[in-house]
Amino acid sequence: MALDDMIREAKQAGTWLAHRRAAAEVRQALGAEQARGAAKVAFLGSFTIDPLVDFVTVDAAEAGIRLETYVGGYGQHNQDILNADSGLYAFEPELVFLFVEFGAAVPGAEGEPAAGAARQAAQALTLLAETFKTRSDAPFVMASFMAPPAWPLHIVPAPLIGQVQEANRLLAEAARDDTQVSVLDLDALAAYHGYREAVSPEMLHMARIPFSEDFMALLARKCMSFVKAHKNLARKCLVLDCDNTLWGGIIGEDGLDGIGLGPDWPGREYVEFQRAVLELFGQGVILAINSKNNRDDVMQVIREHPHMVLREEHFAGMQINWEAKPINMRRLAEEINIGLDSLVFVDDNPVERQMMRDMLPEVAVVDLPENPSLYARTLRETNEFVRLFLTDEDRSRGRIYAEQRHRDELQKTAGSMEDFLRGLQTVVTIRLAEPSDVKRASQLTQRTNQFNLTTRRYSEAEVSAMIESDDWRVHVLGARDKFGDNGTVGLALVAVEGDTWRIDTFLMSCRVIGRQIEDALVDRILTDAARDGAARVVAEYIRTEKNGLVQDFWKRMALTPDDEDGNCSSWHMDLAGYEPKRFSYLTLENV
Repeated sequence: MALDDMIREAKQAGTWLAHRRAAAEVRQALGAEQARGAAKVAFLGSFTIDPLVDFVTVDAAEAGIRLETYVGGYGQHNQDILNADSGLYAFEPELVFLFVEFGAAVPGAEGEPAAGAARQAAQALTLLAETFKTRSDAPFVMASFMAPPAWPLHIVPAPLIGQVQEANRLLAEAARDDTQVSVLDLDALAAYHGYREAVSPEMLHMARIPFSEDFMALLARKCMSFVKAHKNLARKCLVLDCDNTLWGGIIGEDGLDGIGLGPDWPGREYVEFQRAVLELFGQGVILAINSKNNRDDVMQVIREHPHMVLREEHFAGMQINWEAKPINMRRLAEEINIGLDSLVFVDDNPVERQMMRDMLPEVAVVDLPENPSLYARTLRETNEFVRLFLTDEDRSRGRIYAEQRHRDELQKTAGSMEDFLRGLQTVVTIRLAEPSDVKRASQLTQRTNQFNLTTRRYSEAEVSAMIESDDWRVHVLGARDKFGDNGTVGLALVAVEGDTWRIDTFLMSCRVIGRQIEDALVDRILTDAARDGAARVVAEYIRTEKNGLVQDFWKRMALTPDDEDGNCSSWHMDLAGYEPKRFSYLTLENV
């Protein structure tokens, strides 16, 4: 049986046995060349965690991720973390999951927990996290404790419930500002699934496996959210059909007043679906439309229907015509300037969904159920847009890309490139980074591929160390214009090495290039270096599959070539007599 078929059968069966068989085949057959990414992930627990690992392995394979795992022994989580010579550290994980039951963190607390049990339980996990951080830079995900429900036939809730809830509050508080430690809210996930269905009393007592198979499938998807986020495989753009997806009925036949969209049924379910879409927009997901329709009909609904939640300003791209949707999907990717593997397609029509899968397998496709009342829930349960954290730029991404449509329209109508740049009224802010910039700066190194001269990736801890060091200059660049604020879109990491400044990393968001903004950042580096007495600035270009766009960038910036060795070239500029440049189309705010 083909691996894909075995994975599909395991998902359909939903049993541990089916997942165990499929996971064994995955470990044997799935090579690195077949995967979107490979990930080394460790799973530690106070109970038998192997079944969960099988579920996660199959989910990872379905997403094209080759998962290499370290599975701690039953109840060996303390030894694994506290012993510097343990198999955990020899494995050198990229990501670690820790699952500990409340009774394992505070022995004897399952019945009548003593006062202070909540703090003791939270401290047990946070101390393990702190110890791990001294020995590894890998993200550390600790699951919250799972509280039993207040059984409905009891007169008063069991004391354990309040203690577990307080312990979870303390865990969340401890991890709130920690850049390495995250909390997987196991208690909330069990409540969502239903505690009675989440726990398997039989397996708990027989094999110390506390979770039902249905719940393990859901928990595996939650674990995969962390894996995808860590591997930077989160998608960016939600592409929506219109008829019978954003509203009920067909606008070309039913007319503006005849489609299902409003506070009453039918139509209420589509309003709720649009609200779910708007939630994603508020978290930085880019929105686009791919619809077989008359454009004027669709635009009338978007602009004029009183119950339309999503309006024109929410969409970064629209392909509304009668061509095949895979063709339009390619156009949207080009228009928005993102890869096909950043797109998620939502359409009520199973034929259109299958065509998209067949013609553009890079695009993720959400299978909407037949019942529109379940659309919103289906969308909210997808883990395609996951992030470990959200920066201000993340939250603004949907708006920023939607505003880009106005810039594109200005460029099409401008008489010349000079008229376009002048009409933008761009203001650029270049400053030395501060601790508050660490998340965004690290994120830029992890995600920027096209306009990135060296494509070196740096963790938050590494960026933070650079900001604090006298041997580095970390420049961040922000840009805004008359259509809106693009946020932080440029980064330069410069090492100070005696009288030489070495540009280690230079990157920009592709949505702002070609407006003299990148020139301004280079000029700021050269100006600062000359002012501080440096004799020269050196730089590199390291070719990757995606950054051919900038292969001649240092030449255009008037640097002199030194050596070229295959995919790597080195450049320099002597700074004697260097004079800062002026930029006709920019207002500079250097801080």
